[in-house]
Amino acid sequence: METIRFSEVQDANFGRCMKMENGVIELLVTLDFGPRIIYCGLCGHDNILYQDPTHRALGQPFPVYEGDVCRLYGGHRLWISPEILPRCYHPDNLPVECVEIKDGLEFIAPIEKFSQIQKSMAIVLGKGSCGVEITHKVTNHGLWEVELAPWAITQLAPGGVTAIPLVGPDTVVLPNRRLAFWDYANPGDERLTLGREYAIICQCPEATEAFKMGLYNHSGFGAYFNRGQAFFKHFDVADGQFPDFGCNYEVYTNHNFLEAETLGPLTTIGHGENVSHKETWQIYPENEIPKTEAETIRIIRKYLDENN
Repeated sequence: METIRFSEVQDANFGRCMKMENGVIELLVTLDFGPRIIYCGLCGHDNILYQDPTHRALGQPFPVYEGDVCRLYGGHRLWISPEILPRCYHPDNLPVECVEIKDGLEFIAPIEKFSQIQKSMAIVLGKGSCGVEITHKVTNHGLWEVELAPWAITQLAPGGVTAIPLVGPDTVVLPNRRLAFWDYANPGDERLTLGREYAIICQCPEATEAFKMGLYNHSGFGAYFNRGQAFFKHFDVADGQFPDFGCNYEVYTNHNFLEAETLGPLTTIGHGENVSHKETWQIYPENEIPKTEAETIRIIRKYLDENN
């Protein structure tokens, strides 16, 4: 059985990072800002995540942040929904604390100066397995209650294809699924294919417009195929009210990357209270990128039980 190893390394583009590895999967998690998982891939394979080494500003500068700006960086991050400006664009440019836990590390950001929110990610590796478990936690240190949903966003490398299950419960003559489109998205976009069981979205480096779609994902997973790997993002399907017309899973793409986003239910937390949201990632070697729904179903069934 492979040993789980942690080591601090210096990345040329992102500074101090913790390298997490178990002989199957490698991760890099930032220490000088974030936390962000900036690298994830099978050993011997390329990074499945998108990186922005230029650290360009994300969105407009907001006067409330006194000259500091939220930066793209790339990788996997924790935000809070609904997407209310300027709250969700709070800069995360300060060093984070790293604490060792069983089979993993917890990365704890400082309390945000303006929102009084604190974010953390506890990352656990399976011994000799292709799995990563991430527990995202949002804590309210402010004096007033705040309603929010934890929002886990994974920016994925360009050139791949994502597949999201559409199937809901058997409701006989009643509807069992709904889709949400953002105001800038064209539902007839050529990057989107809607099948009976899956929505398929291609990341296209030649695209000139952004696209975003969301849904209530009853199956609790999405998949991305790229760079010789099949990346599965599982999450807990919870009851409750969700933002964005009831979405717990959203996909955004532009010419640079594709984002796979999961959300927890809207929760009101008071001073000192927190809310958590868990994802489990699994990565497999897979050279085929599906082009049709039939190919998508065939590939996914290699890795998931048909009842999921």
